Amino acid sequence: MANEFTQQHVAAQFNRLTGKPSAPMKAARISEYESWPGARGAGRVHPRPTLDVLKNLAVIYRTSWDQLVDTADLAQMPSAEVAAYRAVVARRTTALPAAADSGFPSGLVPFVGRTEPQRLLRERIEAHLYSGGPGVHVVNGLAGVGKTALARWVVETFGDRYPDGIIWENLHGHTDGRPPRTPAGVLEQMLLKLGVPPETIKTDTGHRSARWRHEMRDRRSLIVFDNVLDSKQVRALLPEARDSFVLITSRHKLTGLTGAVPLQLDAMEPSEAEELLVEFAHLPPDYDVEAARLVLRAAGGLPLAIRLIAGQIAYQGPDLLGAAAAEFTPLADRMRQGPDDGTEDSLVERALDLFSAEGETLRAAFELSYQRLPDLELQRCVRLLGWFPGTEITAETLAPMVGVPQAQAYGLIRQIFEVGLLDPAEAGPNGQRYRIHDVTKLFARVKADAADLPSEHAAAVGRLVRHCLSVARQAGVQQPYESAGSFPAPLAPDPTGTTQRARAWLARERELLLGCVRVTGSERGTGELARLLGAYLSELGHLSDARGLLFRALAIARDADDRTTACDILFELGTLHRRACAYETAAACFQEAHDIATALDDTQRIAATLWGLADITRHRGDYDRARIAYSDVLGMARQLENPKFEGDALRGLGHMERMGGDRAIAHRYYLDALRIAGEIGDTYSLGWSLWGLGSVSRESGEFDTARTQLTKALTIGGEIGDHLLRADALRGLGHLERDVGDLDAAQEFYAESLDITRRTRDPHGEADVLRALAYIALRSGGAHWRPCDLLLKSLLLYESMGIKLAEQVRSELVDALSRCRRESVLLPDRIQEDLRRLGFDC
Repeated sequence: MANEFTQQHVAAQFNRLTGKPSAPMKAARISEYESWPGARGAGRVHPRPTLDVLKNLAVIYRTSWDQLVDTADLAQMPSAEVAAYRAVVARRTTALPAAADSGFPSGLVPFVGRTEPQRLLRERIEAHLYSGGPGVHVVNGLAGVGKTALARWVVETFGDRYPDGIIWENLHGHTDGRPPRTPAGVLEQMLLKLGVPPETIKTDTGHRSARWRHEMRDRRSLIVFDNVLDSKQVRALLPEARDSFVLITSRHKLTGLTGAVPLQLDAMEPSEAEELLVEFAHLPPDYDVEAARLVLRAAGGLPLAIRLIAGQIAYQGPDLLGAAAAEFTPLADRMRQGPDDGTEDSLVERALDLFSAEGETLRAAFELSYQRLPDLELQRCVRLLGWFPGTEITAETLAPMVGVPQAQAYGLIRQIFEVGLLDPAEAGPNGQRYRIHDVTKLFARVKADAADLPSEHAAAVGRLVRHCLSVARQAGVQQPYESAGSFPAPLAPDPTGTTQRARAWLARERELLLGCVRVTGSERGTGELARLLGAYLSELGHLSDARGLLFRALAIARDADDRTTACDILFELGTLHRRACAYETAAACFQEAHDIATALDDTQRIAATLWGLADITRHRGDYDRARIAYSDVLGMARQLENPKFEGDALRGLGHMERMGGDRAIAHRYYLDALRIAGEIGDTYSLGWSLWGLGSVSRESGEFDTARTQLTKALTIGGEIGDHLLRADALRGLGHLERDVGDLDAAQEFYAESLDITRRTRDPHGEADVLRALAYIALRSGGAHWRPCDLLLKSLLLYESMGIKLAEQVRSELVDALSRCRRESVLLPDRIQEDLRRLGFDC
């Protein structure tokens, strides 16, 4: 027997293969097998390896068991095993040699990337070889995603592990100009290649399939069925041979193949796609990286698209890379736009034409999938994907686009997925989500522009917008004047869960909703959707998206001369900028909203916008003006008999009196606000009233009471998700520990507060905590520059927000710098640089 491995290694592999720990194979026994039958007359008879032992050893040696038998072995083997040996040899001599079929792809093309699919397939093949893992695997994915190339890599890497040869059959499920092969025809060709006499091959598929399985029962072959149309085409071809490994590639999902293990092949990762382009286009080391990545984005990571354009670049030179990138730039803008009059459709077609070479085109690959859709309704659905304003779609969002009930849409989207024109995404609570590849959308847009009227595109998107709006209206987004001082606004009771489901849907479909607003015109429904979504995203902290949506809604309201809606949107924008500590912009928004409300003589909106102005004025440190504004709001709230406004105003006045040093009056205001919050169930106001009371108690030296009140405020902040309240309550507890002399505990509270302010992008809160930490550092003693560093960072934040407190912090920094000079503390260069920039003498 061939001795290709150490005997210890072979024994270990044998034990792994058989899984019999009670009777393990030993290296000495392997040595005896290799010496069997031994020299004649030697006096010792070595144990004979049985047929099962030979088969296991063949797996380890990566050969067939008959290759481990020589003439001397045959003379000592039982007659039944000799007959089995002769049958195997006869079959092997007629087996299909590796790569003999003309459909086998050439190995001259380098294989690049696909690290994760390679790892998965390697694990599966090893499991099949050594422990009898599943023997049928399906690689599915979009046209041009590289399924055949991956199958070729499997053959080139593992072909020598299957001694009975490689069988590769292209079933032409999606081959231009050729119909899909019939199962009967494929079976006939495979049987002939195995040496089965043609006169013994019956005509019907059932008999051919049974004969194929009989011939393959003891073979260990690597079988690839490439380019399969559907489960029906390949089911009869499966050999059901325990030792053979079957790999199937298909654009379809082949969900009808029971027991087959799927492997979804998605577009390439950006780094792998770039590596593929560089390799195939023969780009020089100094290639234009930006242009290459723009082209790759247009190709969507599809290897076929990359290979086709890379071939053009390799032939025409690297200059084509920049030219192609220039063509794709307006395409990217075009694809983000909504339905139009079709005057720029040639741009989209040109993009598909760039992905072509010598008659092979990306368009043709997708055209075959499209033409083989079973009915016209499915083709229409695919065309509408070109106008879908998101990258992920569900049955719920497809239904309004197509104009069918959701129950029908489930079947439609499933069929589109199964033919390979959608990729699976993470499942949601209402069913599977699907990802639309960029190239699929490109192709669908071309087909839609050719087959449908522009008015149908606009109507489809319009139906989708109306559906989104119907959900957004259920999300409990209140009118701004309904809860001026609360953020986020308290939700109404939701016994059926409708509001929470709607809010979860808005969060889940954020990208789609942003797309809907972007691609539609200035209709009232679009404006309402933009406002509702903007207000909700502002609550979630997505301030950039919320800002864009609210400005879009404001523009639509102004175009329609809808001053009431414009007033509300300006209030939302003021609230958003207040949360971002952009106080100057927030003040401008509140002021414009207040002017509109005054012109409308709308007392509720006047009170709400005046509260917004008062709050901004307080944050900027102008306490006298803020006190007057809060007092005016309080009078209006009582006139309107609006307890929510009244509580907000009382709380604001409490802040003002506390900052002004009149703790008794502040305490009374906070108590009144707390009472109203309890009566109306306003948890937000309850938490902030407790925070105010805790601050007053601490400043009055009532530390135990303050600790209880601030801890309750901290708990409420966590329950309602108010990060600002949590950060301020933690800072208040830090102040309390500082005041009682426990600087270590104070520093822990400050550190936790600082972390929250930075995670939630709250520069005002961050500046407050940095200033408090500087005080701790000063009291801790020792010569160090850290207090200067903390005060400097605090000062920079205060000044960026235009807050009057910056003047006091500047004075504190001067004192800290003087202390450093007295103690000969050397400041780091970066601190000195920032100080000089702010006019300090270092």
